[in-house]
Amino acid sequence: MNLSGPIGTSSIVFVTLSGLIWTGWAVGSQTPEGQDALARAYEAYTEQRVAAADQDLFAPTALRALVCGTSGVSPDGRAPRPCLAVAAAGRLFIVDAGSGAAAALDSRSVPLGRLEAVLLTDAELTQTADLDELYVAAQDARQNRVLPVYGPADAQRVTDGFNASGGFDGANRGLQAWGPAPEPGQAVIVFEGDGLVVSAFTTAEDAYRGRVGYRFDYRGRSLVVAGDGRAEWADATTDADVVLHSAQTSALTHLHQPGATTVAEVAAAARDHNATLVLTGGDDSVARALQVREARATGLDEVVAGRIGMLLELPLENSEVNVRPL
Repeated sequence: MNLSGPIGTSSIVFVTLSGLIWTGWAVGSQTPEGQDALARAYEAYTEQRVAAADQDLFAPTALRALVCGTSGVSPDGRAPRPCLAVAAAGRLFIVDAGSGAAAALDSRSVPLGRLEAVLLTDAELTQTADLDELYVAAQDARQNRVLPVYGPADAQRVTDGFNASGGFDGANRGLQAWGPAPEPGQAVIVFEGDGLVVSAFTTAEDAYRGRVGYRFDYRGRSLVVAGDGRAEWADATTDADVVLHSAQTSALTHLHQPGATTVAEVAAAARDHNATLVLTGGDDSVARALQVREARATGLDEVVAGRIGMLLELPLENSEVNVRPL
């Protein structure tokens, strides 16, 4: 696993923006000319940020995943906000749209015009709170006014409620639920094209609780997004390079979610399948450190704590897993 943090194009964007803003102030920000210069500065800045993010995410050299939300128990009482953006084959998939997801994507200029679908690991408010914000943000860039949403059976209820409140029919505008939900042990292909296969899976216990996981396979590289499902999803990680899971430490699990998957269980499964584990259940540095420590206690070395803005790259030319900020 390679941890890197290149300066990249963001510095060029900053220099360009600084120059344009200075030009606006030099002319006089209160004059029409100065205001026009400032407007051009922000427009150029936005365009360059979008172009840089587009290149970072969609260069045809890797399978990529951006952590745009976590689902930990935060000490300040913030609502959980799971969100993951997966990019491959020129397409974007958002896995879960928790509170703040749309803002997190916008702050990193993620090009929502490429959004293919939203994939829900659960249909609870935790995973769907920002569906409306995400839909509104995406429609400014997407030609298709219908946004597909895949998930467990209750995803239909969620999309129906959204469409009813927004006056959409779900056929020409609004959210459109996909189905059927996968059966335990029988994955369902959600998307296939240009070397990318996205499949949904579940287990007996997860199906009962209304949970679904997803696997992305792209030209020999693969990652699994398990949400907060039970450790039985391990079969879906066969030959997977990376597994992302929102499990909590044993102590927090027993305190807040008795019976839920623990970091130790997830780490043991990842270890047995030779997969890199990315834990997305920590909201602060203390929680993330405890999670990594518990995971490594199982004998798993390839583990990293996910944080908002972290970009995972799985290059097609080798078997590395690179981690850097977007």
